[in-house]
Amino acid sequence: MRIVRKGTEVLGPWLCIGALAALAACAPPEPEEPEELGTLRQSEKQNTPIDPARELFITDVKVVDDTRYTAWPSRKNTESEGAWSFGQLIDDMLPDWLRTPYGRSQFILRWLKSWEQSETVNGQVIPARPLIRSVIIDPWRTASGCRGPDDSCVLDMARAPFRLLAIVNRPDLRQVASNTSAGLGGQGRFIFGALGAQGQKLPFTIIFEYELPVSEKVTTLTWAQRWHQLGSQPFGERYNSKLVKVTREFTKWNAAPRRVNGSALLQIRTNEVPLSPVTPGLWEMREFVLSQSGFLRTTTVKQEVNAELNGTTTLGTWVSSNARDILAGQHEVPRTWQGRDFLAAAAPVPEDLAWSVPGVSEQVRKAFAQATCSGCHKSETGTNFLHVRLREVGSASQLSAFLAQELSSSGPRVADFQTLLNIRDLAQVRNGKGRDHGTAKDSKDD
Repeated sequence: MRIVRKGTEVLGPWLCIGALAALAACAPPEPEEPEELGTLRQSEKQNTPIDPARELFITDVKVVDDTRYTAWPSRKNTESEGAWSFGQLIDDMLPDWLRTPYGRSQFILRWLKSWEQSETVNGQVIPARPLIRSVIIDPWRTASGCRGPDDSCVLDMARAPFRLLAIVNRPDLRQVASNTSAGLGGQGRFIFGALGAQGQKLPFTIIFEYELPVSEKVTTLTWAQRWHQLGSQPFGERYNSKLVKVTREFTKWNAAPRRVNGSALLQIRTNEVPLSPVTPGLWEMREFVLSQSGFLRTTTVKQEVNAELNGTTTLGTWVSSNARDILAGQHEVPRTWQGRDFLAAAAPVPEDLAWSVPGVSEQVRKAFAQATCSGCHKSETGTNFLHVRLREVGSASQLSAFLAQELSSSGPRVADFQTLLNIRDLAQVRNGKGRDHGTAKDSKDD
């Protein structure tokens, strides 16, 4: 990229942009709920230079089933081998002193075992979900040949019970640097589905969410171009080699030296029902961040209000006083408000969930509810908990109808990306129009 006139920061034309390929529809597996599922259709892509299936939300089997990058290599010959595997992503978020097979295993086990005990976060008790032991931990230990206690176990990363579902670009979550924030060029994400002891898919997703590191506004535009150039490349070996170069820039070890562990990881979020201790199963979402100890810790679920406040005048008063920001998608749920623990420690999602907000219009209530994790994954979007469907090897994940609309030619994510790509003056770089649960603004990617 070249600055033509530095004083006014006018950008020269973008170079090396090939003709963009038409959008290929995802190869659909047998849909479990066909009335809800959506796909990105070629007819939606006419007259737009953005190819969301290659640039924004990548689910093609030629990508997610490419074992060069998705499988943990028994012997690593190049830096990119296994780059999209669960084990490599974990390895690259570790502090230097944990980057051994044993250290990596203890990092993972400590995270997984957090479900076994009740935790208190933001003044609220998160009930234990001890089935994590029989569903995930013990089958993985057995497959790894571990017979002793957890603290002597070295997990086999080649047997990690997680399957890659999607690689996601979220330029709409970019933030311009300010006096209080370093800014970010958007987010890059990896979505995995958990597998059972027999390799069967489980209704349990894990999403790794990374910042796209930036040092100045022009870096935001550079990130946009890196992703956009993928749109002209057919799926296959060359596409994947280009994509892995993009993703390694934010997943590699020490990608963000000023962050904890030098990792660009913002948070890990989970959405699952197999660990439910009650019948019928209760879905629950949790969020985790890297702590100063070097390990993951449970944190609040951003934009999710403490469920105990549902239907109360306290919630109604807060929503009413923040109605303008809520309608604009600019509100932020506080940790505490009027002496109450306001931000949720976890997001349980009962089958009959409905957010009730006394004293506000339905328009405001819906905008508030849809911005919560629980509302977005259930009643407010007509979704059955997962926006990205589980998949078998050889089949691409289906998207919820809501998410498919967001990624259509008339959808907000495509429109925002187009705006970003058309910028020629750095003064025009603004915060993205997306909203995100995970960074205190409504992600619909897990």
